[in-house]
Amino acid sequence: MSEGKEAKSDPVRATLTDAAYRLITEEGIEALTVRRLAQEAGTSTMAVYSRFGSISAVASEVSERAFVDFGAALTVAGTTDDALADLMCQGLAYLRFATANPLLYTLMFQYTSKEWATSHRKSLLQEGSPTDSVSGRAAFTAMAETVRRASPADTDETALLIHAGVVWSTVHGLAMLSIAGHLGGAHDLVARSGLVTLAAGYGVARAEAEAAFARAEKRME
Repeated sequence: MSEGKEAKSDPVRATLTDAAYRLITEEGIEALTVRRLAQEAGTSTMAVYSRFGSISAVASEVSERAFVDFGAALTVAGTTDDALADLMCQGLAYLRFATANPLLYTLMFQYTSKEWATSHRKSLLQEGSPTDSVSGRAAFTAMAETVRRASPADTDETALLIHAGVVWSTVHGLAMLSIAGHLGGAHDLVARSGLVTLAAGYGVARAEAEAAFARAEKRME
């Protein structure tokens, strides 16, 4: 049985996961302790251990759920015949999710280790990998498929995956800079320039890329 199905069939586990998701979203990973989680969920510390085994497993489940929500956000604008605008929509949706949920997003991409414990909090970046996430890979696949639709039909598979990786890296970098507060009020302008320049770098006429971004922006209003 998957963790998701377990959570649905066990109301206490679901309540704990909901509380952990809320704690991390609002206060960050540092707020997630067994005692605090039990208090927020209105249950006992033993319930946390009996359902998850450790606080690290709770964090792992929250991360997986976050990637599910993230993947849903990437596809919120739908699929149309305007593949380039679809890809721009995904880029904008990516940035909006990250900047609206900075603490959750940080968890997703800086921690997935099941070995996490209080004593390891200072070395989260050295533990695990976001690629361990099934839902994380699904989100990347959704973006890669849009890249495929926006690319020439004769583009080979390796080139498509590299292109998708570049798109992901670009928006991730922009998201992290935004979360850190380095872009200030220039965030929207940088996002526009970055996505348009990226499309132009892959052979799209700049005017066409600008128009596609404008269409995407309108769809995402």
